[in-house]
Amino acid sequence: MAYQLLRINNEFWNHERSLSALLVYLASAVFVWIPLGDYPGQWWSFLISDILFNLIILAGVFSVMTRWRRQLFFITIAMAASFSRILYFVSQDQWILVSSYFFAIVFFGYLVKRVLSHIFKDGPVNFYRIQGSVVVFMLVGLIYSLLYTLVEFFFPGSFSSTHVSSTYQPISSHFMYFSFVTMTTLGLGDMIPVGSLAKSLVVFQGMIGLLYPVIMIARLVSMEVAHSTLGKRG
Repeated sequence: MAYQLLRINNEFWNHERSLSALLVYLASAVFVWIPLGDYPGQWWSFLISDILFNLIILAGVFSVMTRWRRQLFFITIAMAASFSRILYFVSQDQWILVSSYFFAIVFFGYLVKRVLSHIFKDGPVNFYRIQGSVVVFMLVGLIYSLLYTLVEFFFPGSFSSTHVSSTYQPISSHFMYFSFVTMTTLGLGDMIPVGSLAKSLVVFQGMIGLLYPVIMIARLVSMEVAHSTLGKRG
């Protein structure tokens, strides 16, 4: 029975439809983490956000589980990111939370690579691959929200905002909001970078937000044209 369940799990996460699951998890994280940031100190707030975080972690781990011996580093980072968040909930040590952010950045960066490999592998461009391109966009936004949180932690005052307070725990939700506002080039002005490092990160993310859709669309169109051409020749 266990072998059968593992086989079904591997088939699912190695199929392009797994990109739909990742998209659902990410959308839940983004649209739930942000409002949960308005309830600092509530155990249920951290619990729900941690469940969403761990779902994304598990999705990424399962996506490479068929070659787990080659992905030991990836799985180790995933477990470290997940357990450090749980340990922070118990100890309330900010350095443990910061370490979880470092692990999460590495993990999500590798997950971006995995999703891109799904999108650009041989075959026709379908709805799943389009969903995958949205997944990459959201993962980049998530990575930058963690980077901004770390910058503010190590260099206090790097951002000027009506939201950021002296309480560190809820800051990450505000930076998630800021990250996607920057990524979509909305520039609402309620949160602005002040420090040099913060400004550099914001400029670079803004460039990604502008160039990524153009490059991704061009790549997907070229893949579809190439596949259609090969189909007609065959």
